[in-house]
Amino acid sequence: MYKNATFKEKFQDLRDWLPLLINAIKKDLKSDHLSKDPGFVKKYFGARHPNKLTTDEIVEAYHRAIQEEAEGESIAEFIASRWIIKNSELLEFFEQELTKINPDYSAIEEITDEQANAIIESSIQEHGAPHTYLFSVLNSVFFTDNHFKALREKAHHQQKEQNEQGEQETKRLQAEKIERNFADEMARLSDKFEKKIAGLQKKYTTDTDALKKQIASLQRKLQG
Repeated sequence: MYKNATFKEKFQDLRDWLPLLINAIKKDLKSDHLSKDPGFVKKYFGARHPNKLTTDEIVEAYHRAIQEEAEGESIAEFIASRWIIKNSELLEFFEQELTKINPDYSAIEEITDEQANAIIESSIQEHGAPHTYLFSVLNSVFFTDNHFKALREKAHHQQKEQNEQGEQETKRLQAEKIERNFADEMARLSDKFEKKIAGLQKKYTTDTDALKKQIASLQRKLQG
């Protein structure tokens, strides 16, 4: 399906996955591209410093650049290569699996449905459906349209579950933080209250002692 596709074409199909790709190599983009291409930064981000940009802003800029710039193909290839390097374990996995089919896996023109299904399922178990899908598209793995369609659906489903789990985890952490802050505030107020009570107690004792002395002195004067 992607055997003869350009990187620009691949990234058109991966538009919804661009945030995942960009987020994984955001530091590389800032250090190896944005810091060395002030013209790109000025055009897409104005006077803002790259370190101040959000992931969404970077994603939108690179999406536009890939589709609109004359060097869009090389930008897309740069992003793809950096992502693959970050996920080298996937490259090793596919090399091992394809070598089982043909020791010279670069010479493979097509694989059977059985071989493709076995590779896909094994990769999903080890690396997850989203990463398996992204790697397969970026590397033009010899899967059929039906294989890519099924893999894409699994990737979207799994990513949705991961996002939901992430949101639940975020809510749990936020709730725990609120509880900790509340406990800390109560402890602070309790300590403040106890210190205030101790101060009042000390003042009461001091005032009482002074009053007793005054009464004793008055009694002595009356008796004298």
